[in-house]
Amino acid sequence: MKKIIAIVTLSIFIFTAMAQHQCNSAAAAKCSEEPKLEVKGAETIIIQTNAYSTKSDEIFKANLPFTKGIKEYVYDPNSYKIAVAYDPKKTNPDAIREAIAKIGFNADQVKANEQARAKLPEECKTMPKGCSKSCGKH
Repeated sequence: MKKIIAIVTLSIFIFTAMAQHQCNSAAAAKCSEEPKLEVKGAETIIIQTNAYSTKSDEIFKANLPFTKGIKEYVYDPNSYKIAVAYDPKKTNPDAIREAIAKIGFNADQVKANEQARAKLPEECKTMPKGCSKSCGKH
């Protein structure tokens, strides 16, 4: 009888561990996706940022729509990427990266403006504890 209980307990433990691994794999796959954005008559660029929270999206919302040539954007807090639709007659990818850097976030290889970054809320500047990369929990 003790062997049966031990086997059942071990089986439950193994199935639970396997189920958690599958969930983590699904979250990792979701995080590896890039934000999608299609706007008619506009080009789209995807930029890797260091904006670590949904609060960062509020900061983007308060600033990016007023940047010349930007039509629309989508921020993904799971991958920290932002997709920006823009009018190529009015702006270009380098100018968009510079605009994001002026707000206080890195934009691909363009470093954030240090003074602007210092003014950001702490949750926007610090990767959540326990995360070394996107985890899908923020």
